[in-house]
Amino acid sequence: MGDSILFGKILSLFLLPPGINFLLLLVGIFVLKKWPRVAKGLFSISVVSFYLVCIPAFSNYLLAKLEATPALNTQQIKAIQTDGLAGNRAIVVLAGGRITKAPEYGEIDAVNSASLERIRYAAWLQKRLQLPVLLSGGSVNNEATSEAVLMNQVMMSGFGTAPKWIESNSRNTAENATFSAAILAKAKISEIILVTHAWHMPRAQKEFEKQQLKVVPAPMGYLTAQSEAHSISILPSTKAFYRSTIALHELLGLVWYELRY
Repeated sequence: MGDSILFGKILSLFLLPPGINFLLLLVGIFVLKKWPRVAKGLFSISVVSFYLVCIPAFSNYLLAKLEATPALNTQQIKAIQTDGLAGNRAIVVLAGGRITKAPEYGEIDAVNSASLERIRYAAWLQKRLQLPVLLSGGSVNNEATSEAVLMNQVMMSGFGTAPKWIESNSRNTAENATFSAAILAKAKISEIILVTHAWHMPRAQKEFEKQQLKVVPAPMGYLTAQSEAHSISILPSTKAFYRSTIALHELLGLVWYELRY
């Protein structure tokens, strides 16, 4: 794993909940005797911030900021079908992760739910737009099989759609864009229909546009569309915690990419 990717993972471990909350508690305990007021402040920040990330009101607020790009509508799809620019376009699907040694498949790696959702939507789009598909995703932890290859297997066997290109070297979103753009440039593709989760779209779109590609965002899997009832929006839940961590990870990723790439 590259040094920058490893550093990014370590950074997120300590800057995102629950790691940041435990870190604040530990620092508070360490300085309690010498600076009791500082320690109490750290304890308070740790508890209050953990409460916030555990409530739907906060998770929905964060996700709404990320999921601001609307889904492709029927009119947009029809326009793409009929504008005569198919030769310059492709559908690009970003990997969302894997399940390592899935026991139900005989201890072999399989796509996770995020990747599967992206494949399903991409296959749905491909049948309507009749555009070539590029799958992008490498082996983040040096696994023998890349995520793009795993996605290819599912896309062909489960959805009857074969991608035209497989990009297997990328380990993060920035590399998805860099390596995919190199493949598409050889095919003289200048515009892409980009498929990824709505909460991931801001970072993904920005990276592909840096590669001088015109991006038509095709976000899917909106978590804000699955919001919990308003009456319990201030009550902690594991679902809200999960969604908050996704949103915070993306927001931190946007900042990190601005600094790193």
